[in-house]
Amino acid sequence: MLDYLKRTNDIDEMIEIGKKIVEEKKTLYTPLMMEKLMDSVVEHIPDADKEQQEKMLFRSIYDYWAYGNNVDEEFYLHFYEKTDAEKREYIVHDLRYIYVTHLNSDGDPQVKENMKDKYRMYKRLEPYYRRDAVQIGTQEDFESFCEFAGKHSVFVVKPTDFYFGIGVHKVDINDFNGDLQTAFDSILAEGRAIKERHPSRNSKIVLEELIVQDESMAALHDSSVNAVRATAVRGKDGKVHIYHPWIKVGINGTFVASAAFNGFDAEIDPETGVVISDGYQESGYVYKVHPNSGITIKGFQIPKWDELVKTVEELMEQMPEYGYVGWDMVLTPKGWCVMEGNYSGEFMFQLINGRGYRKEFEELIGWSPDKEYWWQK
Repeated sequence: MLDYLKRTNDIDEMIEIGKKIVEEKKTLYTPLMMEKLMDSVVEHIPDADKEQQEKMLFRSIYDYWAYGNNVDEEFYLHFYEKTDAEKREYIVHDLRYIYVTHLNSDGDPQVKENMKDKYRMYKRLEPYYRRDAVQIGTQEDFESFCEFAGKHSVFVVKPTDFYFGIGVHKVDINDFNGDLQTAFDSILAEGRAIKERHPSRNSKIVLEELIVQDESMAALHDSSVNAVRATAVRGKDGKVHIYHPWIKVGINGTFVASAAFNGFDAEIDPETGVVISDGYQESGYVYKVHPNSGITIKGFQIPKWDELVKTVEELMEQMPEYGYVGWDMVLTPKGWCVMEGNYSGEFMFQLINGRGYRKEFEELIGWSPDKEYWWQK
């Protein structure tokens, strides 16, 4: 399979290999799939002409099979500008799964499913969430919904097993004139729509009590929950390391704080909790000062950092089968709480710093894949 795939810096060669891959893998690269990929390319380079966009499409397909990055990473990591040697240093989407599989019980399917199911993780680690939550999926859950909504008229809706903040939003029962049945049916319909678009996903929806963040973190942007991504990695020394943490901050009144949407990421010193970079969006825009609060991003001290580190260590003690978890942590007036855990959290610090960290990460965990390409594992 793909016996013609090779590492190259020749752009024309990349494009030709990309075309061969599409021809060989017609069952994967269906007309619909190609249309979706092209839509992503056009979204990133809307001003390019059609020929340039098509060339970029095949380059991104080549890079995917050669390095494991998805289309978004092609652009926000600037893979189209990098050499083969530079791209090999990045731990990107599908390659990252190889490392995560190794660290998390060698890819035990149940271990993976347990982490991806937001409600299952909530029930396991409920004291660390510091809030109420309930899961709904059928009409039989209406009574549980009513009980939950009776206590929390405004709450957060999350697809049970989705990611990147997709589908996450606030619901206010007052927007339904207090009609619980209508609100319930509307939320269930969201789950069904997700299932229709993504058949491998769950149609169930998790409802969570709003997280009230501490004023010290809300000062950055009070409309969003400004979480710290604390990636916990079990190193070869047997210790839990918080690996290149960063803060996710919203802007302009948005609720979800994500560099993929209307927000930015900024790296944090894991020893001190001080932010050590400007704020970066996937679009390439960089913020030195928050556009709404006016707070300078680099140099901002994350409060109670030692407490966050201790909490993450406790979480990993509760979950010995995991060697890698991307914890999203939020500071509340009562202390740090879990927003959610991510089975294969991204390495957004590669975007922030403009380089890959593969050698450093392999040194930390004392392991590296024994295959040339990610898909050979």
